[in-house]
Amino acid sequence: MTSANKPRRTPPGAAVALIACACAILATAAAAAEPIAATAQQPLRDPWVPPEARRPSKAPPSEGAELRAQVERKLKRAFDEADIDRSGSLTREQARTGGLGFVARHFDEIDRERRGAVRFDDVKRYLVERGARLD
Repeated sequence: MTSANKPRRTPPGAAVALIACACAILATAAAAAEPIAATAQQPLRDPWVPPEARRPSKAPPSEGAELRAQVERKLKRAFDEADIDRSGSLTREQARTGGLGFVARHFDEIDRERRGAVRFDDVKRYLVERGARLD
């Protein structure tokens, strides 16, 4: 038998390390599969918000028409902030740099008239056509 045809032997230490690694992986997988009991006494909080700035809202959560109006106001505010030349419309680049990636990605679909700019009403119409419930 030539040296090229001889079966290679794994050193005993390497085999033990390989088995230990496999056992560790299996133990980790088994632990991950077990359900975690919910024992937290306090709600989870954003670690980046300092404790003194954490104040729970005393107002009840918005619902229905008020929630839709609130969403529309936030969307309009973001649109207006991206409209740096105050023209009332956004180009694709203004939408992208203003953080309105959704508008930038769907710009051609929103800009039906091919003006190269979209108004807030165009964006709102596009969202409503896709199922958004805005006022």
